[in-house]
Amino acid sequence: MAAEDLLPRLHRAYTQAEMRGWDFSMLDGRLQAEDPPWDFEGDCLAALRRAGRAGRSGGPGRAADLGTGGGERVLRLLADLPAGERPELTATEGWAPNLPVAAENLATVGVPVVAYDAEQGDRLPFSSASLDLIMCRHEAVDFTEVARVLAPGGVFLDQQVDGRDAQELRDWFGGEPQYPHVRVDVDRQAAIDAGLVVDVAEEWSGVMEFADVEALVTYLGLVPWDVADFRVDDHADQLHHLAARVPIRVTQRRFRLSAHQPA
Repeated sequence: MAAEDLLPRLHRAYTQAEMRGWDFSMLDGRLQAEDPPWDFEGDCLAALRRAGRAGRSGGPGRAADLGTGGGERVLRLLADLPAGERPELTATEGWAPNLPVAAENLATVGVPVVAYDAEQGDRLPFSSASLDLIMCRHEAVDFTEVARVLAPGGVFLDQQVDGRDAQELRDWFGGEPQYPHVRVDVDRQAAIDAGLVVDVAEEWSGVMEFADVEALVTYLGLVPWDVADFRVDDHADQLHHLAARVPIRVTQRRFRLSAHQPA
């Protein structure tokens, strides 16, 4: 790519990047990311099966998926779960543009979607001690609310993006992490303080690799909270520098926590 063509291409990449649901398909083939050593989706699938048999009145148990995005992972999980093994499942979503996307997608499998945003101080839209399973992937957590709505013996499965994730992006383009408090030690203590028993709490780091600088800028457009107020023109020199050192690698940080409500 000629140097004079780079910035116009990056402008287009950034402005055309719009997240719908939780879909990174526009980066297929241009973004490679290592996976943590655990199988969070497998853990959720097994827990859904158990919850499907956990009803206290002879029927299926009740479960919730917090921060469902566009409902994509719920669709994948239910595709591997026969109808007779499913709990009564409700999904929540806190980002307003995703609510109609999730509602449309999950209507096909009979899963209702309700608005809920822990960062705004919302209460979980469930009765106390009413859920056998709560799943949460990359969504803000209010552990007091989780503990309130979990039934005795109920399970909470959580995977989070560590607040120090992809620190190289802030090193290159400035700004501070927006969620520095999101760490496994902080969440573990919050779960304990809420009265939950923590069964697993572990963290991991790995590599995320962009094929070129255009892919990197597309990613920044899809997840604008990673570098607040990013503008292509403000970082032209740095972007030209990165364009000359492909592939571009940053450090992923993830952690998981599983806990249960004492019986």
